Amino acid sequence: MEVPGKKQDPDLDKGSADATVFCQPCEEGGKRDVAQGFCQTCEEYMCAPCVEYHKRLKMSRNHILLSKDKMPSFYPSTKKSAIGDTDYCNNHPNEMIKLYCPTHGDLGCGDCVVLDHSSCEVDYIADVAKEFVTGKSFRELEPSIKRAEDLLSGFISNVKELFGDVKNQSKVEMDKLRKFRAEINTYLDLREKELLDNIEKINTEDENALTALKTDCELTKTGLEAMRTELTSGDVSVNQRYVASRRSQKELRRIYDNMEKMTDRMNARKYQFTKDADMERLLGSKKGLGTLDVAGEFRKNIPDLSTVTWKNEADIHVRAQQDKATCYISGLALLSPGLFLLADFDNYCAKLVDVNTRTVTFILQLPDKPWDVCVLPDDQAAVTLPDTSMIQLLSTKGGKLSCGKEIEVSSYGRGIAYYNNRLYVSYIANPRIEVMTLDGYILSIFQTVDGRQTFQCPYYLTVSASTPPTLYLSDRGTHTVLQLSLDGKALREYSDKKLKHLESVVAVGPGQLLVCGYGSHNVMLLTERDGKMTEILGHKDGLAKPYSASFCPQTRTLVVGMYGNDSLKVFNVNRQCFFPSRDFYFLGRFYHA
Repeated sequence: MEVPGKKQDPDLDKGSADATVFCQPCEEGGKRDVAQGFCQTCEEYMCAPCVEYHKRLKMSRNHILLSKDKMPSFYPSTKKSAIGDTDYCNNHPNEMIKLYCPTHGDLGCGDCVVLDHSSCEVDYIADVAKEFVTGKSFRELEPSIKRAEDLLSGFISNVKELFGDVKNQSKVEMDKLRKFRAEINTYLDLREKELLDNIEKINTEDENALTALKTDCELTKTGLEAMRTELTSGDVSVNQRYVASRRSQKELRRIYDNMEKMTDRMNARKYQFTKDADMERLLGSKKGLGTLDVAGEFRKNIPDLSTVTWKNEADIHVRAQQDKATCYISGLALLSPGLFLLADFDNYCAKLVDVNTRTVTFILQLPDKPWDVCVLPDDQAAVTLPDTSMIQLLSTKGGKLSCGKEIEVSSYGRGIAYYNNRLYVSYIANPRIEVMTLDGYILSIFQTVDGRQTFQCPYYLTVSASTPPTLYLSDRGTHTVLQLSLDGKALREYSDKKLKHLESVVAVGPGQLLVCGYGSHNVMLLTERDGKMTEILGHKDGLAKPYSASFCPQTRTLVVGMYGNDSLKVFNVNRQCFFPSRDFYFLGRFYHA
């Protein structure tokens, strides 16, 4: 049996006929027997017992064995050195690696070829090694290894940053919890003191009133005893007794009048402590103090978008048969890897688009024109409906959309973002930002910043999960992106002459934000670390009046929605940014990118 693809060595038939060849396995064991055969697969001479044993072993029974009359009389040492000490086979530890299968990218011994690659065209390492190690593929190994090392160094650096983020987050959130608990303790201590003081006050007032009543009664009774003594005394004249009687009658009338008043004073206030209903519900709640909500992720798998190049993929047609108008994708949000939630303003609907299948997978008609969307926990989303002064909550469970609770808000609510169990909503009439609960209870309003109206027309906003988290809003009136703290303090303003008529601003990872320029037909990247804006996509890439954008880190896909366009623009991060060669070498194996 001839191994497919293995070339017959011309040196096998050369050599002296008078040379005596000895068994190589026996020589390794310290014996010296004349060879009676030759294993072409192992490239070893063997005595008769070794040949028979070689035929019986499972790992070598299919090897190519030559009888004594056909075996080469001389096998040059140059052939041995050409093979060299490659490495022992992983599957057959007693065999050396001598062959490579390009089809499967496997290195192996002769046994591997016979057992697993009999139908493949395999390369004999001794024949191809010199050409390979002097060729282009070998020269590309070093930069590929260097690139892999750089990537891994970046991964290690990111992991270290994540350790820092996790540790810092733990401290910050524990401090917040303890501070809130201390505030609760202070509040409860204050309320307890107020209630105890009230009890003490009522008790003191009632005791004083009763003491005064008792004193008045005792004094009046003493006066009556003196009156009786005076009336019954035998030492006074009749005239004196008359006078005493008349005086007593008058005094008795006064005493009876006072006794009627004493009857009204004969009381004390009855009171009882009533537990606060809200506090009782709190004690019965499993969410006392608060909840620990997963508000997002520390993402270190997002590439530096300022250094990548983009590949323009085919557009995704998003207009449905029932749509009555040209699509106007005013809002975009990443729902799950590869699945995006769209707000189609002019068609009164929300849509789900799968970039993997490049299809609209679900459409939900809404009661009015939607503007912006954001994703909430527990398979929910929220969409603003400016004309009806409402936020419509949506269920996104199971890859479908359905309407949930409605939240009434003020007129002309546009942008919406979610962070840490709070909704942030921007308004263009009476410009302001409202921070509210998911029930619509307004917690705070950002209308002026540091005493001045710094934003004029806040169309969109987003929360960047940096440390600490901050709020960004796009101000159409001032052509700037404004950064605020989550309590409304102005931090920084960003602008660029290449960016006109700002629309959507969206955080795509810590320190990176995408800003759509409706008037400049571009998408800009804002990086927090240096405060710079860089155009990453523009009119040359097919953008025309972009309104919304979103990025999926898992699929490395950026989608852009536009005004008056039935298609989504789709861009992927160019893989060449990560692997400069299509064929690269990593951890001892060749891969095809």
